[in-house]
Amino acid sequence: MVDTHCHLDLLEEEELRQTLQDKDLEYLITVGYDRKTIGNALRLAEEHHHVYCAVGFHPHEADKVGEQDFQWLKEVARHPKVRALGEMGLDYYKNYSDKKRQEEVFRRQISIARELGLPIVVHSREAEQDTLRILKEEKAYEVGGVMHCFTGSYEFMRACADLGFYISYSGIITYPSATGLREVVKKTPTYRLLVETDAPFLAPQPVRGKPNKPPYLRHVIEALAQLVPNSTPQDVERMTAENAKLLFNLLSERKKESITYRINNRLYINLTNKCNLHCTFCQRERERNFMVKGYWVWVSRDPTVEEVIKEIGDPTQYEEVVFCGYGEPTLRFSALKEIARWVKQKGGKVRVDTNGLMFTFLPKESLRELKGLVDVWSVSLNAPDPETYQQVCKPAQQEAFKHVVEFIKEAVREGFRVVATAVDYEGVDMKRTEDLARSLGAQFRGRIYESVG
Repeated sequence: MVDTHCHLDLLEEEELRQTLQDKDLEYLITVGYDRKTIGNALRLAEEHHHVYCAVGFHPHEADKVGEQDFQWLKEVARHPKVRALGEMGLDYYKNYSDKKRQEEVFRRQISIARELGLPIVVHSREAEQDTLRILKEEKAYEVGGVMHCFTGSYEFMRACADLGFYISYSGIITYPSATGLREVVKKTPTYRLLVETDAPFLAPQPVRGKPNKPPYLRHVIEALAQLVPNSTPQDVERMTAENAKLLFNLLSERKKESITYRINNRLYINLTNKCNLHCTFCQRERERNFMVKGYWVWVSRDPTVEEVIKEIGDPTQYEEVVFCGYGEPTLRFSALKEIARWVKQKGGKVRVDTNGLMFTFLPKESLRELKGLVDVWSVSLNAPDPETYQQVCKPAQQEAFKHVVEFIKEAVREGFRVVATAVDYEGVDMKRTEDLARSLGAQFRGRIYESVG
């Protein structure tokens, strides 16, 4: 099990001892929400190999946070045991801090997370519209994250999932009064599910009234197994653990990470692990622990612009510089644009390999910002029609295929060279897919399906 949100420093000594000795708890994410608890979280993470932390300022603390606190947080967040920024967000239920100041602190922390390439942990209570607005305006989809202790509406869940956020459920789903929330749980994509205790708060129904602790995560998992179709507690435990490892980058311990890697005189930039598709043929969906021609391409955090540029060196020594790592590069649009501009200024050529879903989170006009910076778009079309695309690519976004087609047409219209690609996977009519690509004004390239094991 992976408890994605707990406050270990607030547990009683005996509960903490039991938690740290529980062999069923593979990882624990302990959360610091002010200067004191952030320090405690870091100490516990340093002392225990399976404990990591998220650090940030809770909306209740917003009125107390100043510029020095932001600068301090930025330095603290560089600690190797810090895997997320937060919890941050908005709380209009208790309103312990001024709403305007809550928003300012929320926005500033998202900015720091984007700068450092860390996912965020979001607290949202009775503030769905404002939370969603700020996530979009501050481009939080570039780093992704988790909606902590989710109790919101189906529409809010769907919108957050479409932005690439995970949805974390706590012991609240076990409460008799949580009928509506359980209906939302049933409709949550399994590849977006996480579990948490928020210990020592929110003890599940079987132990309600007692202080909560991470071993009680079993009750949350058992409740989820009754709500997720065709699932046992073991299934839920496995899928939520794997989702947590993806989000918090817990898969690359003791491995040499590759921010860039060179193959056939092309330099590939591994800009992010995050992707907003779950293609059935994709290696990341079948086995996360693998090498690409000798390179380990899972990174513990998204690299900064400066780190990427340093590794590129002289871009003219390569046939082209390709944004193509383990995730979708356009999710980090700002970083992509800045790096591409630098490569072009130095005389290099730029290709971006994309799934074509950029218009699901950015306006069409944003494509023009890359004119003169990107030489070639390689777009994963992968299907001749929406039905096949849905089966093969498993998008979270609604009308995803329509957006891919729209992206190809717009890129061609703007004068980019566009190559549409498709994997020769079972059920995909390659001839019809090629015909569609060429009708859109793009070139076409078929790719061989590579199985694992």
